[in-house]
Amino acid sequence: MPKPFTQEEKEIIINSLIEKGTELFRTYGLKKTNVEDLTKAVGIAKGSFYNFYKSKEELFIEVLKRSQDKLIKEMQDIISKMKESPKETFKEFLRFHFRAPKEHPIINQIADKATRTYLIRKLHDSSELKQMVQSYEYIPQFIKTWQKKGWIIKKDPKILAGMLKSLFTIGIDEETIVYIGKENYPEILENLIEVMTDYMIISE
Repeated sequence: MPKPFTQEEKEIIINSLIEKGTELFRTYGLKKTNVEDLTKAVGIAKGSFYNFYKSKEELFIEVLKRSQDKLIKEMQDIISKMKESPKETFKEFLRFHFRAPKEHPIINQIADKATRTYLIRKLHDSSELKQMVQSYEYIPQFIKTWQKKGWIIKKDPKILAGMLKSLFTIGIDEETIVYIGKENYPEILENLIEVMTDYMIISE
């Protein structure tokens, strides 16, 4: 009978599964990555995987959660400067949402409809997943808070949030970027950020 893992070994294996899982999911996607790929990369038996996670989808959620935690911290650091300079901070807040999927490709996978549908089917009882697939649902609350502080125009937060969501979806799909004009995309994007900021932020 195999010797059980010590607590220290368990922690090392979990961290390795998350690290290697991040690499494999990012490279091959969730559906094309299997449990054998993960255990081979970590150096454990395939059957041992289930001592730590019920499925590769459950591991994917943990990988996604850790990436989101990093992004939340970065976003909090940005918006903490809102009081000092609303316009410049708001621009950086917008840039952050275009930058994040490129710096954290695993986050972009949850935006893929096929992957999202697959996860919902596999983990339909997961409360964590339900929260993760609600992209940008925090934005209306941010807008309400900023309106109270007098930084953003008094307009229905749902409308303003919808405008921002529409803007953020531009950079998700490579075909859309090509359609817009890949060569000029960075300048086009920066101009859109300027226009959105001038419209939404009350002059300092």
